[in-house]
Amino acid sequence: MTLTAGAALAAAERAAPLIDRLASHGFAVAETFFDRDLCRLLEVETAALATDPTAIDAGVGREGGHVTDPSIRRARIRWLDGQTAAQKHFLAEAEYLRTAINQALFLGLFSFEAQFALTPSGGFYARHVDSFSGRRNRIVSLVAYLSPDWRQEDGGCLRIWPSEGAPSFIDIVPQCGTLVLMLSEEIPHEVLPCHRPRASIAGWFRVSTP
Repeated sequence: MTLTAGAALAAAERAAPLIDRLASHGFAVAETFFDRDLCRLLEVETAALATDPTAIDAGVGREGGHVTDPSIRRARIRWLDGQTAAQKHFLAEAEYLRTAINQALFLGLFSFEAQFALTPSGGFYARHVDSFSGRRNRIVSLVAYLSPDWRQEDGGCLRIWPSEGAPSFIDIVPQCGTLVLMLSEEIPHEVLPCHRPRASIAGWFRVSTP
């Protein structure tokens, strides 16, 4: 699925300031980036993870170092497979972002992978970065928030440190439609405990590796 000419133009207007901020600050946030109707459809798919036998408990680490540790992360996940209209539309938006980031920043982003994440009440994710320095696999991280009517008192904020060792942080309320982009190797972040189930999509733009 590709974006229509009008949708692509609108995406370009929304993406440009985000990419500029990603380049200058290492992360960027845009509220109401995603259409609420799209978010509603994706939120329904995410909520189904609570009883979906194909969903798994989220782990930490990759490949041989991957472990499931509820003291570090509590969520249910399932990879997007592009089989629904809502997923196809979301992946088309992500593809446009990939192209726009490459054109502006010459990062050589080659592919995109994403997973639904259902964080239960009491769920969280301890401070981490999405890619170890030098691995050059995940380059830009993406988070899309889907839960409607989210308030700050519902918890589940994304806490970002502008750089490793930074003494101060920024809390982002996971309001429906909000998009966050981060440089995967450079921006430490965590998910604060949720006080109600929280639906989101986490994705990563990757480079081709040998």
